[in-house]
Amino acid sequence: MKILEEKYFFWLWGENNIRSDHPNYLINLEIGVSIRFDYSQGFFSSYEEFYNSIADVQFIYGTRPDDPVELERILTDAWNYMAIEERLLEGELDELTDDEIEDIL
Repeated sequence: MKILEEKYFFWLWGENNIRSDHPNYLINLEIGVSIRFDYSQGFFSSYEEFYNSIADVQFIYGTRPDDPVELERILTDAWNYMAIEERLLEGELDELTDDEIEDIL
């Protein structure tokens, strides 16, 4: 699991239970991005749907990358982090070694 900790150390998954729509957030303070999404839509979506219409990307420090490839890399990392968190919650990664996890990534 060390490889996951190193790769996704700065990612956090949060929920806002005070709001009536209960949005979820994927947050990375190292790069200063907050991605708001509806978990019920995100869970059943493809990456393309998540990227194009579900994820509301906000840059906390006010600097959005000029390079669209960089933005896509950030959203890909967020998508992968969300998928890994789901697998951890379901216990799917408990028995895997770091080498096996690296193969998945």
